[in-house]
Amino acid sequence: MYERILVPTDGSVGSAHVALQAIDLAETYGASVHVLHVVDESVRAFVAGFGDESELDDRGEAAVERVAAMAREHGVDVVTAIEDGDPARRIVDYADEIEADLIVAGTHGRSGVERRLIGSVAERLVRRARCPVMTVRLPETDETVADDEAAAAIARDALVDAGIDATVTEVERQVSVWVVDAEGDDDSHLVYVDPVTRRTSIIP
Repeated sequence: MYERILVPTDGSVGSAHVALQAIDLAETYGASVHVLHVVDESVRAFVAGFGDESELDDRGEAAVERVAAMAREHGVDVVTAIEDGDPARRIVDYADEIEADLIVAGTHGRSGVERRLIGSVAERLVRRARCPVMTVRLPETDETVADDEAAAAIARDALVDAGIDATVTEVERQVSVWVVDAEGDDDSHLVYVDPVTRRTSIIP
């Protein structure tokens, strides 16, 4: 049903949840995920008048890499791109260029006067895109692993993938990471789980 899924991202808080929706679909259908960040041309022009524009590109790199890391962690093929232009128009054009089957986009859920004055990139995508658009409400946090059960499940999968036979014995949330203790017949392991990207690191 889907071969290429486009995920535009601006690095907003909660965008990891949007990415996970696309990644879950990609896993289900064997699709690739294309991650696009568009540097707003009007913002670049404004910043150019004051000096260094590199921060805009750095933010874009960080935004697409976060989603790419999540896709790779789930074994999904991923392609990243950073473009300049009007965000909604460039996303639509890029979707046409890669022949995307679906766009998965986050929305802030604006309404009323704010919606009329500012508008919504997601709303413009729904109106203009030639392929289906799935909109996902952006939550107020980037975290995608919010409880110890989810962290334990991810750690178990990582251990299995690494060929390690061990049982999770304890899960603790530290400042910026989940720490999972696991015990095997002959040794013990620590599994670190990133609460945003779900990336894991196993320490013997």
